[in-house]
Amino acid sequence: MDKSSNLVNNSNISENSSEAIDMALNIIQKNDSLIKLSRKIELFRANPKFEVCYKELFELHNMIRETLQLDKDRDTFQLYVQENNELFYSSLKEKYPKLSAKEIRLCSLIRLDLSSKEISSILNISSKSVEMNRYRLRKKMQLSSRANLSEFIREI
Repeated sequence: MDKSSNLVNNSNISENSSEAIDMALNIIQKNDSLIKLSRKIELFRANPKFEVCYKELFELHNMIRETLQLDKDRDTFQLYVQENNELFYSSLKEKYPKLSAKEIRLCSLIRLDLSSKEISSILNISSKSVEMNRYRLRKKMQLSSRANLSEFIREI
């Protein structure tokens, strides 16, 4: 491969990564807004003044919870990342065939250089769960505690 092909390829990777990060940030922002809205509804439900509309508030709260759990944006995002990183996925599966689908998804998010907080928002899990999953991934990949997981994954 000549230098110009390499530059074009690197430019496409950078552009795809930038688009994936934009998608991820949109999901994070939407999820954060839904979580804030859900908390506000919970405050109203706890207030006796709003007992008249308790049923409606309960339904709204459930709709938000379902939206967070069945997030189509998250699925679209994951599909986009997979389609634009086929080489990464094949290398990852070749080097670490025992990784689960969830661990592979975590690797793809880490590769985008997203923080644990951002990953937790996208996956709708706690930051603590993300940290535990990162720890387990490190063990499965047999990385030392000194090795930078993000850098390691980006080099795959």
